[in-house]
Amino acid sequence: MTKKNIQWQNDKVHAAQYAQQLEILNKISRTLTCRAHIKEAFSSILDLMDGELGLNRGTITLLAPDDNKISIESVHGLSKEKSQLITYRLGEGVTGKVVETGKAMIIPKVSQEPLFLNRFERWNITKEDLSFICVPISVGSEVIGTLSVDKPYHHAALLDDDARVLNIISGIIAIVFKTHRDAAIERQLFEDETQRLYAQLKDKEHSKKITGSGSLNERTQLFERNIIIDVLKNHNGNITAVARDLQTTARIIRYKVKGLSIDPIQYFRKRK
Repeated sequence: MTKKNIQWQNDKVHAAQYAQQLEILNKISRTLTCRAHIKEAFSSILDLMDGELGLNRGTITLLAPDDNKISIESVHGLSKEKSQLITYRLGEGVTGKVVETGKAMIIPKVSQEPLFLNRFERWNITKEDLSFICVPISVGSEVIGTLSVDKPYHHAALLDDDARVLNIISGIIAIVFKTHRDAAIERQLFEDETQRLYAQLKDKEHSKKITGSGSLNERTQLFERNIIIDVLKNHNGNITAVARDLQTTARIIRYKVKGLSIDPIQYFRKRK
């Protein structure tokens, strides 16, 4: 076979591999965006990586926001009980170093890498040498964790290609994580504002509306809903004016209006 034919065959193989990777990346993207629970989504993509990409023991770690502890958020092929016992400090091992530097690490042969700590006891499982890849998960300039995998060592393995795929997946994970985190912040802001508004207005004439039947939570929601509706009526459905009157932001009012099933448009239409 001529060199030209060999090159053509290699190009054909690489093209097929890239097509497969694109299809799997599409599956991963759909999985992450369709699952309501983030941990279930993480587990599903690690299953896909193992079953269809040959990237074994995929692991997602997250850095605790208030200290230097890195914990396992999701892992393929390791029990929950054991994974909870494995942690890293910032700069410790390959995982800790990737979080600290924000740079991916490719370890062709883990037996020759002093930073590889083998806390999963991978060698005890596989009985063969392994290659290991770890990439950062970043939201903007903030490194929030890592995505790592291993695979059986082979001298001709295209580890750079695997690292490229992992970087794409980690980018998708970062977007989903940020979306879930922002939603949690919104919920907390909603709860904080509810308490603040209640404290601010409980002595006003609206406070009488919190009395009645139902649970305390139901009565509190009814109380808050009546307050917002009254102010919407006063300002003809103008969200910005309502926010100014209640000393909060328009974003919070929109969130509350949605959560309390209030339609501000109907009050706008009643303008004379």
